[in-house]
Amino acid sequence: MSDERVRVEVTVAAPVDEVWQSFRDKQKILHWHGWEYEGLEQEIDGTFFEDAEETGERSLTLHGHDTFTLTPVPEGTRVVLTRAPKGTLPEWDEYYDDITEGWITFLHQLKFAHEYHPGAVRRTLFWPSEVSLGVTGKPFFESANQSGYVIEEWGPGLLVTCQKMTVVTTYGFSDDELETLRQKGEESAGGR
Repeated sequence: MSDERVRVEVTVAAPVDEVWQSFRDKQKILHWHGWEYEGLEQEIDGTFFEDAEETGERSLTLHGHDTFTLTPVPEGTRVVLTRAPKGTLPEWDEYYDDITEGWITFLHQLKFAHEYHPGAVRRTLFWPSEVSLGVTGKPFFESANQSGYVIEEWGPGLLVTCQKMTVVTTYGFSDDELETLRQKGEESAGGR
């Protein structure tokens, strides 16, 4: 087992108590964590409430391993995820990097929700590959493996892309608008 811990850090332009509630209130977690699918609420329960422990003021440890720490800073709130070293849970080692990439996406979705649509309900789409949706946007974040863009015509919304996935977060979209965007993504994914 390696002692190397992965850290993921974002600064959210919102007060620390508001951001903390986005980790402790299930309805607020639904505004940023993951993407819409039938098991999302169960995933949130399992991740943030079952075997999750508040381990200090505005600190949350999941399953005794990965820890989120929120700290007030002049710009708002610094959110730091410190992952347990690879090998801590050997049965999950083959997914370790994918889980880390997921947290990078989710924490930027948290930042986006607070900075662009605090309290608003979102609609999301997900593809397990990079798809082309024919839109351009303003850069929001870039990591070693991902890019995020603000797409004005989505409310504004957020587009996150990497080789292994595409996540779309929209606001104010009707079922028809979301379905049109889903079909466009399916056509792009099918054309590979």
